[in-house]
Amino acid sequence: MYLILGEIFMILAPEQLNFRISSTDLEVIYTESNGVKLTVEAQSLDDFRHDKYHEVTFNFSNVAEVKCISLNFSEFNCDEYEISLKIDDPLTYWEQTGINPEPGVYCITNSELLRNKGLVYDPNNRLNLKHYLIMGYDSYAEIIASKYEFSGI
Repeated sequence: MYLILGEIFMILAPEQLNFRISSTDLEVIYTESNGVKLTVEAQSLDDFRHDKYHEVTFNFSNVAEVKCISLNFSEFNCDEYEISLKIDDPLTYWEQTGINPEPGVYCITNSELLRNKGLVYDPNNRLNLKHYLIMGYDSYAEIIASKYEFSGI
């Protein structure tokens, strides 16, 4: 955990995805029995080269909390976070590895929220909850859940 002027500095670990979110619109559907379904537009490397988009749906299971914020994450949290993977040339990295280093889907590895509420949501730590951040252009979602799957790309 990093501290800046007494505040916690968020560390964002990029999820290992072969696409990137490129969305001005996030759609989130929460149901108690089925968790969270989050739909965004995304681009594979080929889509990026041809300016095409696909709809991608993330399905989060064992959801403890979901929060949607209608602000640009980077602007709203300026200087309060760091992405743990630092790549000088993200496009070349994406081409060489097939993994996008800036996917728009992150795990907050030092989540204050999860640290504070984890014992409430999962006192026996059976669910292995994580704090996910999904960034759109003008909004973002934070989800505390066990895991996710995605489809559409």
